[in-house]
Amino acid sequence: MAAEALRARDTLVALNRRQLLTIASAALAARPGRAASQVSPAQFRERLTGPICSAPTVFRKDFSLDSAGFRKVLDTGVRSGCRVFTLTAGNNRYDRLAADEIRSLTRTFVEGVAGRGLTIAATGNWWTGEAVAYARYAAELGADAVQVMLPSAGDPDLLFEHFRAVAAVGPPSIVLHGQVPLPMLERLVRIDAVAAYKEEYPPLYSRDVFARFGGRLNIFAGGQKGGFLAYRPYGMKAWYSTFSTFAPEVARRFAEAEAAGDEAAMVGVIQKYDVPFFRRWSHAFWRAVLEAQGIAGRWLRPPDKSATDQEVREAAAFLKELGIGA
Repeated sequence: MAAEALRARDTLVALNRRQLLTIASAALAARPGRAASQVSPAQFRERLTGPICSAPTVFRKDFSLDSAGFRKVLDTGVRSGCRVFTLTAGNNRYDRLAADEIRSLTRTFVEGVAGRGLTIAATGNWWTGEAVAYARYAAELGADAVQVMLPSAGDPDLLFEHFRAVAAVGPPSIVLHGQVPLPMLERLVRIDAVAAYKEEYPPLYSRDVFARFGGRLNIFAGGQKGGFLAYRPYGMKAWYSTFSTFAPEVARRFAEAEAAGDEAAMVGVIQKYDVPFFRRWSHAFWRAVLEAQGIAGRWLRPPDKSATDQEVREAAAFLKELGIGA
């Protein structure tokens, strides 16, 4: 198995510039028909507001994908007031999933949202051919957008072609993921499909992105609500809401305060709920909270350690202290 992995890696490394450009050109020539229900990039930018439900991958005790539990997380997001739903490589544990499982999860995701909000599929740290194939699949399912991760290494021109090739075959809109160098970002915004940017980077960089591209991109908070509050004066309109996956009342309270322009109330929610929750946060704790709320199981795939019975009880007690309970 190790030898096969090494051979696969060497094959990818051996692909030269011309071969990758050929992949990009082929993608451009093979645009699929898009679902009538999918929104345009301009509509996507306009509708990308409020809390975003980043539904985490959940597993059964035997470590198989828990599709029923995942759908319950999405339903909880709907009850929380979310009208935007997303996959992302980190929360969805792409490093613990096989390629066919990522596709299965994406199908469950789009079908589970069932038109109740925007759907953002997501690539991982993949080579161009894999990202293009996944984007085509997400488009066929009817996803509204695909979040495209900036590959960890690559020639600048080929990285640009990576995004261009995905834009050619994927859902109508692209969300950028990764700290894209500003010269490359200047090129990427010329691609019509590039509509949004997930912000989670050093403030000096992010403020520069807002200054240069805030009128072109919908830049949303990919971390905690505190990040959203920091960039709200710059025009940020949407944020990841972890609480939307298990505590609808908290997600709604923050969204209502934001709609009313009540920053003191927003800070109050962050101090009361976010600070103590993220002080304890881990994937295991998040799944323990989901089990304590009766939404999905605690299980993670080894070598990740799942929460114990006692830790699930402690998570339930923690929620009760915050006034949150199943």
